[in-house]
Amino acid sequence: MFKGDLRQKTKKRPALFSSSDPRSITASKAFILSMSLTVFIGISEIILWHLSENELFYIEGFGNLVWVIPDAVLLAMILLGGHKADFRMHFGYQRIETLTMFVFTLAVALYVLYFFFETLFFPSPELNADYGPVTVIFSLIVIGLLCLLYRYIRGVGKRLNSQILLLDSVVIKADIACMAIILVSGLIQVVAPSLLMIHTILTLLVAMGLFIYSVGECLGAAKELIDANPSMHVMNLTEKITEELPEVLFISDHRIRSFGGAISVDITIETDPDITVREAYEISEKIEERIRSAVENVLEVRVRVTPAGAFLAKEASDL
Repeated sequence: MFKGDLRQKTKKRPALFSSSDPRSITASKAFILSMSLTVFIGISEIILWHLSENELFYIEGFGNLVWVIPDAVLLAMILLGGHKADFRMHFGYQRIETLTMFVFTLAVALYVLYFFFETLFFPSPELNADYGPVTVIFSLIVIGLLCLLYRYIRGVGKRLNSQILLLDSVVIKADIACMAIILVSGLIQVVAPSLLMIHTILTLLVAMGLFIYSVGECLGAAKELIDANPSMHVMNLTEKITEELPEVLFISDHRIRSFGGAISVDITIETDPDITVREAYEISEKIEERIRSAVENVLEVRVRVTPAGAFLAKEASDL
């Protein structure tokens, strides 16, 4: 018994890419690519801040670098979530992601608020005009890279129906907007470096954007930490919806994961082995539509249809 349990735990140990799930492989690689490029851009911005003393580079680079922390935790939880049971995942490991997001975003929001008032009351001295062309060229290069990354991430997200990647593409669009502001700052730095008021306003705009985003994520994480019961309600509701269909014989797997307050539902059902592929697809579509209409804040619904007895056969093979 214990030997079988140990073998089962070893087989279910989370790996970075699961060979049995091509969708997970593609989505994880896309997310890691986005994180890597963000880190590279953030390091470059911090270096340029040290050289040019342009506070815009500092606040944008700071945001890019520190946001890798919750992104890494999110990636780890997504990979781990596919190998853990519902209750343990949502009320154990998932709490780690939410708690990390809450503490992190609260700290970032407070620091950005401090930076905002410090920039407002103690603006930076006149900028070095020599770094104006460097700022313009760097901004154009980064905007080009981010546009390519946006198209790739959004394309993969649409193809896989991955809401996580689609949300990441929205964040990339916000980064493009910030880089456009830095581009304007570089042009002003070339034409009129003495116009400190305009540079200060642009810096405050970027800081305010980061502050609003951090506060929104912090409030979402706080709500998720306080209100855990809806997740159990969603689980019971989705089970009820599924079991009401006469075609469904058994629910062999049911996972609910939360991402920033929204819900991802993953269900595996067993039906009559003699049904056609078309009938299985129709059952899957029917369940998905009913769950989306009955459950609020649903990011993603995945319904797998397998022949009756598949779950018991898998359990027997693991012994």
